[in-house]
Amino acid sequence: MSTTERPLSVDSVHVAPSDTAAGAAAGQAAARLLQDALSRRGRARVVFASAPSQDRMIRTLSAAPGIDWSRVESLHLDEYRGIDPEHRAGFGRWLADRLPSTALPGLRRIRTDGDARAEIERYGEVLDAAPVDLVCLGIGVNGHIAFNEPGDTDFADAALLREVPLAHASRQQQVDEGLFPALADVPTHALSLTVPAILRGAAIVGTVLGAAKAEAVAAALVGPVTPDVPASVLRTHGAVSLFLDAAAASRLPAAFPVTAVAGD
Repeated sequence: MSTTERPLSVDSVHVAPSDTAAGAAAGQAAARLLQDALSRRGRARVVFASAPSQDRMIRTLSAAPGIDWSRVESLHLDEYRGIDPEHRAGFGRWLADRLPSTALPGLRRIRTDGDARAEIERYGEVLDAAPVDLVCLGIGVNGHIAFNEPGDTDFADAALLREVPLAHASRQQQVDEGLFPALADVPTHALSLTVPAILRGAAIVGTVLGAAKAEAVAAALVGPVTPDVPASVLRTHGAVSLFLDAAAASRLPAAFPVTAVAGD
């Protein structure tokens, strides 16, 4: 096994008996990281995924004591092109609905309209303005992270943001999770942080829930590190904590080292 194909360390993969317990544990871990960044630097920057799997995590984080959200800058991993910025399935709107009100002045949203190249440049400058302390993300049913899709991901991308055509599996996932009524309603393109942009985060907290994610989780954690499974690149980072419910962890080998999380 090469150094780039190592498993995450024994204390990096946490398995809870339920989705709510996994999300709560992830939110608590994220809170500790933000509290530490604020203590050390006086300010913090965090990048969020926006998805049902992240709901309990972000609500737990938002309610955690000891975080002065006026000193936190919040960004997001990706955003649909052409969607109404106030659409409830839009990722910037999703975050605005869940972050505490004191965090909203520091929320930097990706714009959904206008020229994609101009927005890539603008938001890339926002990302590049200061270090990112924390990235909170999930893993898609096809192994994507953000909207870096299998077979359409460059682990050495020179850009921080890119426009991507969404894979059918990623669009169908949005319907299956109740975010859009039908596949035709799901946008076909998005702006997404690239893999190098994600790996810039000093720490990464992942929350992955449900049996539909089990194959992707197993491929990411025990298969080769490959753009065909974009989430596998997390094994090259060194400061990743993954929180899985039992269903998402169900395809991991029996001997795979995990830390148990208490139930609700």
